[in-house]
Amino acid sequence: MQQIDLVCLCQLYDLKDMYREAFAKTHPWINLLRPAEVKDPSRIRHAFAFSPGRQDFDPYPNLALVSSMGAGVDALLQHPGLRKDIVVSRLIDPEQGQMMAGFALYYIVGWHREMWRYQDFQAKGIWQPINRSAPSALPVGILGFGNMARSLAAALRQLGYPVTAYASRPGNKDGIDVLAGRDGLLRLAAASRALVNLLPLTPQTEGLLSAEVFAEMPENALLLQLGRGGHLVEEDLLDGLAEGRPAMAALDVFATEPLPPDHPFWTHDRVMITPHVASDAAEEVMANWVAEGIRAFESGQKPKGFVDRARGY
Repeated sequence: MQQIDLVCLCQLYDLKDMYREAFAKTHPWINLLRPAEVKDPSRIRHAFAFSPGRQDFDPYPNLALVSSMGAGVDALLQHPGLRKDIVVSRLIDPEQGQMMAGFALYYIVGWHREMWRYQDFQAKGIWQPINRSAPSALPVGILGFGNMARSLAAALRQLGYPVTAYASRPGNKDGIDVLAGRDGLLRLAAASRALVNLLPLTPQTEGLLSAEVFAEMPENALLLQLGRGGHLVEEDLLDGLAEGRPAMAALDVFATEPLPPDHPFWTHDRVMITPHVASDAAEEVMANWVAEGIRAFESGQKPKGFVDRARGY
């Protein structure tokens, strides 16, 4: 493969510094560049991006492919500087799906078995079993049915948890009932003791986790928010928690990140916070995926993880 310049566009991290060794090890034909290192912007056809600045795409008139560092691409697709003719691809990694599944299982099993209460019992020297019911007693609803959601669904079913999903189209996939539409969403919320959001953020899913959904949830239900911050109406969740629907919320993504220090979620006794860490991809995996995408694109094919911009994923 001929030498390819790949400009790194990110306002939060130094992508070149993060991925330099991984690319150099297996794909030395890819030359990572910071914007200040680009000598001729007109020669740049490829960008590696995550949270780019408002004007980061402007200097590159011949940009053709943007490889997103993240699985979510809503910020890219809404970027005012990203031309409509530029192809966008997102990472699809089975191991990242497994990592997300393990993260979600921690909360689902913990909620089902009330594991966190044992910490208080230990501190007080109390020997008392709490909940030893079977997994079949806790139905799980998954919002979304992409790579990560399917990994979670498979893991849950292996453990005996009933699983139903929600997606843009109804059906039965891999033996799992998939609901759709507003009625399907509300039915799923009402039937789930644990509701896990793994949807992509699109105009159709923005603000989906709202008062209408929370009002349908059982009083002993957990909300696990792993999608995007824009899915959640935060004020509605605070009101819902005050009413006991949901009973608990575990949040990994937020409308504003980092979460502001004065945000009420920090001190809420029924909110558990993690700093957007549910899943990630190894540097070598990311480098391989970007390289494979560039190879496919330069040979006239769609790169793996090609994003349908009309659908938003």
